[in-house]
Amino acid sequence: MPGQDREVIRLAPPVALWWVWVAFVAANVADYAVQGLSSARFGAEGSALLLFVTGLMYTLALRPRVVVDGAGVTVVNPFRVHRIPWRVITAVDTGDWMRIRYRAGAGEPGGPVDRTLHCWALYVSARARRKIARGPSRPRRALVPRGFAAPPQENSRLPEEARYLASLPVAKAVAIRLDTRAERERSRGPAAAGQETTTASWSWFALAAVVVPALVLLVVLLA
Repeated sequence: MPGQDREVIRLAPPVALWWVWVAFVAANVADYAVQGLSSARFGAEGSALLLFVTGLMYTLALRPRVVVDGAGVTVVNPFRVHRIPWRVITAVDTGDWMRIRYRAGAGEPGGPVDRTLHCWALYVSARARRKIARGPSRPRRALVPRGFAAPPQENSRLPEEARYLASLPVAKAVAIRLDTRAERERSRGPAAAGQETTTASWSWFALAAVVVPALVLLVVLLA
C-alpha cells in the first residue's frame, strides 16, 4: 500500500532557511505596523518583493522532499511531482543531487525507456562530493597510557553497515538505502499490475506561488 512504511526525507538547512525567512517577513510586517510606511509606493514595492521572495523560498526550500513508502518513491521537486514504483528503479546514486535511474513506459508500444530523475531536496555540496570521492574515513583510535583500559568506542554497538552509512553525507547514505531496497523489491519476482507505472505531474500551486507574485512585483515596479 502507498501509505505503508512511509518516510519523508529532506535536508535540514533548507527548512531552517525557510523559517528564518518567515521570521524576517514577520519582523518587517510588525515594523511596518508600528512605525508606518514612508510612502504608499515604498510599501507596495516592499510588500510585492517580500511576497515574491516568499514564493521562491517556499518552492525551492520548503516544498522539495522525497517520500518513501511500501509502493515506491515520490520525488517532490520545486514544480514537478514524480511517482516511481520500486520495481522500475534500476539504480540510485549521487552527483550534484541524488539521482534515481529507472525504466519508464513498460508495456507501452515504444517499450521501456531509461531515465534519470534528479532529487532537488537531496543536493550534494562540493565538500560532500570530495568526501564521497575519498571514501569513508577510518575511526581514529585514541592513545591509551600503559596500564589503563581502553575506553569503549561510541558506536561499538552499531552494526558495521550503520556505522558506514553514518560516515557518509546524508544524500549518499539515503541513495545507498534506496538502491538496496529497490534491488530487494526487484528480486521478489514478477511485478503485479500497476507496480510498474510511473507518473509525473506539474504542481500548479507551486507555479502560482512564484508566477503570481512575480507578475504583481512587475506591475508595481512599472506603475
